[in-house]
Amino acid sequence: MNCTQEISSGAVKIAPASRTMLAGMGLVALAGCILATQDAAIKAMTARHSPIQIAFVRYGWHSIFIAVFLLATGKRGIYRTRVLPLHLVRAGLLMTASLSMFVAIAYIPLSQATVIQFLSPLVVTLLSVLLLGERIGWRRITALCMGFTGVLVVIGPQLTGAEPSLVWLLPLLSAFGAAGYVLMTRRLSAPEEVAPSMALMPVICFFALLPAQAVFWSSVAPIDMLILALLGLTGTLAHVAIQFGMQAAPASILSPFLYSQVIVAGLWGVVFFDDPMSSGFYFGTLLIVGAGLAIWWIERPRPTP
Repeated sequence: MNCTQEISSGAVKIAPASRTMLAGMGLVALAGCILATQDAAIKAMTARHSPIQIAFVRYGWHSIFIAVFLLATGKRGIYRTRVLPLHLVRAGLLMTASLSMFVAIAYIPLSQATVIQFLSPLVVTLLSVLLLGERIGWRRITALCMGFTGVLVVIGPQLTGAEPSLVWLLPLLSAFGAAGYVLMTRRLSAPEEVAPSMALMPVICFFALLPAQAVFWSSVAPIDMLILALLGLTGTLAHVAIQFGMQAAPASILSPFLYSQVIVAGLWGVVFFDDPMSSGFYFGTLLIVGAGLAIWWIERPRPTP
């Protein structure tokens, strides 16, 4: 799509193609803001409940809301698939990403955990080489090195200090889980698998975490259950916003707008949790985000001559 503008009677009119792309950009940026706000709410709730319990209830509500949405939009057979093992792997990768992040933000600053998690676009590139045999040039290799250097800058002092804490590796594990989830989502991109991908994922995660509740479950106050229901609803809205946003323009164009999650997470971290914002954090963030944007720039679609 070309972003074109028409000037008429001294006023700027945005062409339909531009309006569609702008809508996609807005939806993806909105999803990033929602996800960051969710993480802030989950971080606050980990003071009262286990991250595993929080994830379990959140996936339960997510299952209900996404099923209602899909059925209301005329989808049928939303749980019918011919490749269930692939959906199981995809859900397992998402659980790895989510639980690693939920546990991490219970102990470390939200802003720093979010920045490290956003290494996932680079990990997608790395896994594409290791698992899919794709070839990458020196520019992608440079971006990968820059991103991993940024992670070392952010978490290095926490791993090599007087009291090293391995919990700082959890956002990195989350990034790898999220990257694997993205690759599996690409693998399940056939039209007949789109609705099952959206509907099956939270259901699989819910039942996978069900046995663990015998150990981790604690009584939930009505206000906390309301918050968890809202998390399920907003999580559904974020996934739907990304889904529709990616239909409005290529993912390679819209991906940078998901960095709104980093900005909002940093804001909530400072406002609500007094997160430290050192010069090393800023430098590491610059390297990680810059590397992600570099990958986007390299892989963006070129206009045909």
